[in-house]
Amino acid sequence: MVHAIMMTPNELRASIDRLPRVSLAAVPTPIQEAPNLTKELGGPRILIKRDDLTGLGFGGNKVRHMEFCMAHAISKGADVSINANLWVSNNSRIIGAASKKMGMHFICVVVGGKDKPMQGNLLLLDLLGTELHLLDTTDEEEVTGYVTALTEKVIAGGNSPYVHPSELMSRASGSIGYLDATLEIVHQLKDFHVEALKIYIVSGASHGGLVLGAKVLGLPWDVTGVLVAPPSIYFADTIGWTNGAAEFLGLTTSLEPEEVVQIDDYIGPGYAEIGPDCVEAMRMMAELEGIILEPIYTGKALAAVIDHTRKGILTDKDTVLFMHTGGLPELFNYADILKRI
Repeated sequence: MVHAIMMTPNELRASIDRLPRVSLAAVPTPIQEAPNLTKELGGPRILIKRDDLTGLGFGGNKVRHMEFCMAHAISKGADVSINANLWVSNNSRIIGAASKKMGMHFICVVVGGKDKPMQGNLLLLDLLGTELHLLDTTDEEEVTGYVTALTEKVIAGGNSPYVHPSELMSRASGSIGYLDATLEIVHQLKDFHVEALKIYIVSGASHGGLVLGAKVLGLPWDVTGVLVAPPSIYFADTIGWTNGAAEFLGLTTSLEPEEVVQIDDYIGPGYAEIGPDCVEAMRMMAELEGIILEPIYTGKALAAVIDHTRKGILTDKDTVLFMHTGGLPELFNYADILKRI
């Protein structure tokens, strides 16, 4: 989709650079060809944006997010960082790593985390020296009450907490990070002699940042967000978070619902549950390109690319940019499903 140009790259850069920021991510991350996967599918040219290589805390897309979020926390005088999320959360892992990098104590309320094995992201949180609160509930009201009481305790102890679930910047920073990544991608694509793109990414704040970036810069990009769970189970407020980012940046435009493409055909059995199309996608990427995906997010996003190619939605006239957003620590929790023997 091509939009009317609303900003120049320099104007967008100036808007982003006005925000406080700390340096956390190893960027720019490379864009790599996937010639073997392209040949196997007999369809579009496939490029991979390697945002699994952003470095901090095992990497992933959320490292870009935290450059702006941590700066916001510091500007508010915070010395304690508090988050609440599911036990498989990449978000909590990267918030924890970023908090530690900034010298802040990190408290993580692990929703549904009681009695879960101490591996994957939970193990990394422990290695980071996180104060873990492992809950047996996933009830939103109960979790909110727990976080509120915990926050009050931290304040009573003389500390200044930054409570991520109640801070819009904690999620809007994801879209800001990917507005920034949009400029990075535009520059890199010159080496690939490509302008028009079909981008596939897990739906969420990063997704919204790319959609808004393409809109304001008038780029010929179609951005497809792949849902990984029913919204009632795992809700990614792509539009709300992205429009929050636009407000922080003082942009004169925002996203409308019809501009945001989100598909729910590749969720499989459910959130953090793996279907055969996801297993196939992970194996194809590993066996053909030597690149490892994981089953909760990126495996499902690549399953969409594969299926869209087989259905003719993507053709050999297209160029796909597959966004590898990381999330690898949880891979090993799925050994029994993924192994051949």
